[in-house]
Amino acid sequence: AGRWGVAVRGDGAEKRIRPENLAVPQPPAIPEGQNADQYKELGNECFKGKRYEDAIAFYGAAIEALEKEDPRTEAHDGKFESVLYGNRAQCRINLAREAQGNQTELSKETRMHSMHANMDAAKSIECDPTNGKAYFRRGCAMLGMAPSASRAKEAIQNLEIALEGRASGGKTGVVLPNAIRHDVQNLLDFAKRRLDDFTEAAMPDPDACKSQ
Repeated sequence: AGRWGVAVRGDGAEKRIRPENLAVPQPPAIPEGQNADQYKELGNECFKGKRYEDAIAFYGAAIEALEKEDPRTEAHDGKFESVLYGNRAQCRINLAREAQGNQTELSKETRMHSMHANMDAAKSIECDPTNGKAYFRRGCAMLGMAPSASRAKEAIQNLEIALEGRASGGKTGVVLPNAIRHDVQNLLDFAKRRLDDFTEAAMPDPDACKSQ
């Protein structure tokens, strides 16, 4: 975290990144000979330590290792792969939030991280359509990609799918932990407000529509 101008991962700090510290950090040394689950655990340790760039690298190594493993192994299934992509998406979302800080307009780095998070979240859904967290993460990523009505609509669609889920799966089969349901609802409300703002801005002036 040495590239950050302040303690952005602590409480009460102004979360702004120094422009001169935007250099891409060096990736961690990936140990050879590990299996997908071992790389995943290394990624989890980095995530807990808020070393998100390192976590991204280890989750990527886990995905690559999974592709090489015997498809008959217990770990080689859609749900496990979905978790790997989902975890990496969350790392990118966290980086996007840090890059954005207190800025009112979306920064270039925020958009970049959000774009990659969206791709990972989409892949997570593809691997396991019942992964409610993946829909939540994709909705979050959509809102960070661009301030537009179309992105807000896409975010709303994904967040509503997530909220249809239940901890036990429910009617749709989508699994959403109760612990994050409130967060999903809050983000959905935000997305709807953003869509309303764009809709109102697009409405023409009634006086200008009168016949001449």
